[in-house]
Amino acid sequence: MRRHQKIAINVLPLLIVGCICVGCRTPEWCAYRSLRCVPSTADASGRNYWDNCSAGQMPVASPNEIDSQKTKEAIQGQESKYGAHATQSTDAIIAAAPIRLAAFSQSAVVNDKSKQQDPLRLPAEFPGAETPPISLPRLKADGTKLDTKTQQENILKLFPDLPPLPYEADALPDDSRAAMGLEEFHRIARENHPGLRAAAASVEVAHGAIIQAGLPPNPNFGYEADTVRTANTPGYKGVYLQQTFITAQKLGLAAEAATVDYANAVVSQQKTWITVQASVRRAYFQLLAARRRAVLARVQCEYSERAYEAQIKLVIAGESAPYEPLQLRVLTTQARASLIRAQQDAIAAWRTLAATVAVPALEPTNIEGRIDCPAPDISYESAVKRLTAVHTDLRIAENLISKNRTLVTLADRTPIPDLNVGFVLQQDYTFKPGGNTYNLSVGGAVPVWNQNQGNRISARAELVRSAQLVTDTENQLIAKLAATYGIYKSNRQMASSFRSDALSDQVRAYRGIYQRYLTDPSGISFNDVIVAQQTVSGVLNQYLDILQAQWQSTVDLGELLQVDDVFQMGDAVPVAEIPNF
Repeated sequence: MRRHQKIAINVLPLLIVGCICVGCRTPEWCAYRSLRCVPSTADASGRNYWDNCSAGQMPVASPNEIDSQKTKEAIQGQESKYGAHATQSTDAIIAAAPIRLAAFSQSAVVNDKSKQQDPLRLPAEFPGAETPPISLPRLKADGTKLDTKTQQENILKLFPDLPPLPYEADALPDDSRAAMGLEEFHRIARENHPGLRAAAASVEVAHGAIIQAGLPPNPNFGYEADTVRTANTPGYKGVYLQQTFITAQKLGLAAEAATVDYANAVVSQQKTWITVQASVRRAYFQLLAARRRAVLARVQCEYSERAYEAQIKLVIAGESAPYEPLQLRVLTTQARASLIRAQQDAIAAWRTLAATVAVPALEPTNIEGRIDCPAPDISYESAVKRLTAVHTDLRIAENLISKNRTLVTLADRTPIPDLNVGFVLQQDYTFKPGGNTYNLSVGGAVPVWNQNQGNRISARAELVRSAQLVTDTENQLIAKLAATYGIYKSNRQMASSFRSDALSDQVRAYRGIYQRYLTDPSGISFNDVIVAQQTVSGVLNQYLDILQAQWQSTVDLGELLQVDDVFQMGDAVPVAEIPNF
C-alpha cells in the first residue's frame, strides 16, 4: 500500500524523468529505479544492463507494445542476451511497466500529431530544444566491452570541469584590512559631509541677520549751499548732518525676532546631523546584509559544486543516470549567478556607504558588527513620549510662536514716529565780513493715514497660525510614528518568529535529513539532501531580508525619534544568529 502511494506521489517527476530517458535511450525502468518504484529484484538487473548494452543495442520496448503482456514478451525475448538474472526479475519489471505505459501511451510515433501524443516533449521553438540526447556507449565498434578507464573518460567528457568561482576582493575584503565600526563612519561623515557644512553656513547666515536687525540707520552727511547769488554773493555755504533715531525699541524687537531664526537654524543643523546619521546607519546595515548574503552565496556555490562532483562519481559507479548531474550543474550555474549578483550588491553597498559619508573614494575595508546582532525593543508609549519631547520640528514650530509674538509687538510699535534730527553749519557770505550760521531740525512722520493696520492684522493672524502649527506638526509626527512603528514592530516579530520557528526548524530538518542519508542511504536519496539544502538556503536568504528590514525600520524609527544611538533606544533583544555551514 505504501509503495502505491509513493508511486502516485511521484507521477509528475516520473513523467519528466521518463521523457529524458526516452531522449537518451536509457531503459525506461531506470527512471523507476531512481525513484525507487521498482522492487529490488528488478533494480538488481541494472548493472547487467549496463554491462551488455551499447549505443546501437538498447533493449527498449516498442511504443506499440502498450500492454503488460506485450511488454512481458519483449522482455522475455531478451533472456538469451541478458541471462537468467533478467528472467528472474521479469515479473518485477512488469509490475512497474503499467505506470510507464500509461504515461507514454499517447506517444507511440512522432508524427504530425506529436504534440497531442507527447504533451511533455519540448517544442522546437524552445531554446535548447535542438540539444542532442546523451550518448554514452559501453561497447567498442567490434562489439567488445570498453575498459573501465575508457568508460570513465567518456563519462567525464559529458561533465567538464567547472571554472573557478568568481571572486571580487572588494566584495569581501580579507582580514589584512582594518575593520571600521559604525562610529568611525559617523566621524568621517561629520568631518566631510557637505550637508553639515551647508547647515553650519545657514547658522552663520542667521547669526548675521541678528546683528543686522539690531543696527540703527546710518547718518547722512553732505555739502549744502543756500541763497546762492543773493545780492550777487555766494550766499550760505556749509555742511549738514542728519540722523534718524529709531524709537520704541523697534530695533531690539527686530533683533529678538531674528534671534528666533538663529535658534531655528541651530535646530535645523541638529536635524541635518540626525538625517546624516540615519543615512549612514542605513548604508551600514545594508552593507552588513549584503556582505553576509555574499558569504552565504559562496557557501551555496561550494556546496552545489560538491554535490555535482559527487553525482558524477555516482554515474561513474553506475549508481546514477547520466542526466542527473546535468540537473545539479544547472543548480550550480544558478548558484554562481546568485554569487555574482551578491558580490556586486556588496560592492555597490560599500560604494553607497562611502558616498553617504562624503568620501566616495574610500578604500573598501572590513566592518565591525553583524546583521544578526541584538536589536532594541522599543515600546510605543515611550516612543511617543520622546517624540513629543525632543523632535526638532516641534521645537521649530514652538520657536515660531515666540517669533510671531515679537513681530506682533513690533507691528504695534511701528506707527510710533522715529525721530529725524538734522543739523546744518554754514558760512554767511551775503555781507562782509560775514559770519557762521547753523540750522537745526527735529521731526518725524505723523501716523495719520498709515498706522500699519494691515501688517498688524497679518502679524496677529500669523501668530494664530503658528500656534495651530504646533498641534498640527505634533499630530503629523505621531501619525508618521504610528506607520513607522508598525513596520518596525512587524519586522521585529517576524525576526523573532524565524528565530524560534522557521529558521531553527529548517536547520534541524536539514541536519536530520543529512544524518539519515549518511546512515541510511536507501531511505533518503541524494536528491532529498539537495532539496533540503536548497530550502535552507532559501530560508536563510529570507531571514537575511527580514533582518535587514528590521534594522532599516529601526533606523527609520531612530531617525524619527532623533536619537544619537539606536542601540540605546530600548533593551537589546537577541535574534537568531545565521548559522555557518
